[in-house]
Order: sequence, then C-alpha cells, then structure tokens
Amino acid sequence: MVRVGIVGGGFMGHTHAQCYQLIPKAKLVAVADPVAKTRSDFAAQYGCQAFDSLKAMLASDVDAVDVCTPTFLHAEQVIAAARAGKHVVCEKPMALTLSECDRMVAATEKAGVIFMVAQVLRFWPEYTVIADLVRSGKLGAVQWASASRLSPSPAWSWDDWIRDEARSGGPILDLHIHDLDLLAWLLGPPTRVFCTGVGRTGSGTSPAKPLITVFTSLEGHPNGAKSLATASTGMTGGFPFTMELLVSAEKGTIAFDSTATPALTIMQEGRKPRSPKVPQPKVPKSAYGSGNIQALGGYYVELKYFVDCVAKGQKPTVVTAQDARLAVELCLAARESAQTGRPVPVKSTRS
Repeated sequence: MVRVGIVGGGFMGHTHAQCYQLIPKAKLVAVADPVAKTRSDFAAQYGCQAFDSLKAMLASDVDAVDVCTPTFLHAEQVIAAARAGKHVVCEKPMALTLSECDRMVAATEKAGVIFMVAQVLRFWPEYTVIADLVRSGKLGAVQWASASRLSPSPAWSWDDWIRDEARSGGPILDLHIHDLDLLAWLLGPPTRVFCTGVGRTGSGTSPAKPLITVFTSLEGHPNGAKSLATASTGMTGGFPFTMELLVSAEKGTIAFDSTATPALTIMQEGRKPRSPKVPQPKVPKSAYGSGNIQALGGYYVELKYFVDCVAKGQKPTVVTAQDARLAVELCLAARESAQTGRPVPVKSTRS
C-alpha cells in the first residue's frame, strides 16, 4: 500500500484525492495546506490527517507526496519532498523556468525517488486511443495535426493565482502546455516554434497585455509532419470547456471533439465514418467544485500509473522528467516567439 500525502487542498487536490480513494494500492493519509479551514475540511471529507505545512507532513510516514499547489511553489516543494526521501508526483506545469526544472530533476535523481509530472493527456482515454492508432501505422504517415483547448477565464483558484502570470505562467504554461506536450508526444519533439496571440485588452504581446489566446505552430517533428496548437482562456462566459484534435494522415483523418457525440471519429476514403471504442475506467464524475474537470478517468489512470510505478520501484516511462521539461521549454519558446515575432528554436531537441 502506497501512503500518499497531498500538498494543496484546492481544486486539483480534491480531484486527485477522489482518484486515490478508487486506487486499490493507494491510501490517502495526509493533506498539507496553510489555510486552516481548507485543510480541516479536506481532512474531514477524505478521512486523512491534516498538516499546516509540507515540512510537517514530510516528518510523517507518507511514502509519496502529490504536489497540487500553484505553479510557482512546485520546484521548492518537489525538492523538499525528494530530500525527505519521498516519491513525488507533481501537477503540470513542472515549473516556471527551465532552471527550476533542472533543479527538480537533480534533486529527485540524487535522492533516488520516483518522480512524475502529471501531463494528463498522455493518460486521457481518447488521446491514448488516438496515439495507439497513429503509432500502428494503419492510417499511414501523419501529415499534419491541429489541437485546441478553449475555456472562459478560470475563476476558481485560490487568491486568483491562476490569472497572475507571475505565479502561473499565464495561459501558455497553464493551459497551452497540454497540447504542446500532446503534439510532441504524438509526433515527436519539434525543433522550432512560432507563436502569435491576442492579449487581455486586444491584440498585443507586451508584458502589460498578457496573452489569453495563443496560436503556436510547431515544425521539425521527426517524420516531417506540421502541427498547430490553439489555446484560449478568453472565451465568452458560458462557453463550454472544449478539447479538440484533428490528425490528418495519408490514409485517413482522426477527429476528436470533447463536446460532440460521439467525441471521436475516424474517416477514410470509401468507408463510413466510425467511432472506435474508447476504454473508460469505471469512476464517477468529479464531485468537487467548479472548473473544467467533469470526468476523473484520465486523472485516475494517471495517478494509478504513478502508484504502480512506486509500488514496483520503476521509473515512469509514459511521461519522463525530460518529457515534462520539454513541455515547459516549448511553452517558454512560444512565449518568446509571441513577444519577438520570430520563430524560436527548441534547444533541447537540436543536435
């Protein structure tokens, strides 16, 4: 049994807590949060011990720490957990800077603990079916792919940190990172990116006008495919949170739209469109608060995988620390490109 402690009793902390209650090899035993009511309510809801700090929780008998705090806290908390000999899973994005990512990798490797960043799309049922189909070669080589993630401005975070670019990295690091990581996972890492976008008060890329809608093209995928990702937290209130992916291959097209029924469709010349079976874990819908999470399935699969890695003493391979670092690098390159108006090379993928 892997004894898990969550640091951060907010929206994502509750999402992860619901999953641990369903994972046979896991037991949620602790939560750490500096806000007294938050931690006491959380502990009462999930039947775990409450601590007022990560430091206090690390002195307990938890085996693994799940970091569900605002992004600007990730690096120091992961490093502290590793130094205490605890295995760590950390919500995306890994960190705000590449130097922080490197410090996290160094600390977890030195401590010899399991470390995974929760890039959840790599575990999301529809996306894993698409990835398996692409890699099977049944549709031939991919020529291009387009991914999007659209949402009204999030209003559910503690102290509104998610809308503070200094603490969250803004929509590029908090939202866009999902699809930049997805496209790198699906098609192989790109070698350069070009990004443009729309600011909070209209078009513009200056620091005074943080981007809330971005369009990023990725080039240099190993097989020559091109890709485009779009993200926005500027949709009109009431617009449903929407995930979309189009994959155009030599012998067919894959279309995924989270708001459609069926959500996933495959089209080929001379054949009727078909919707493949998507294995869905038998878990309930999210029972906590607001936000864009309605289904726990991807989060359950992700955290079960982490728990299994800890139980077996095996490093994660579905998403490695270097994969998560690359996702941050792609985001930072996209931001730089939007600010300068020029393509930016992805240094870690260049020989």
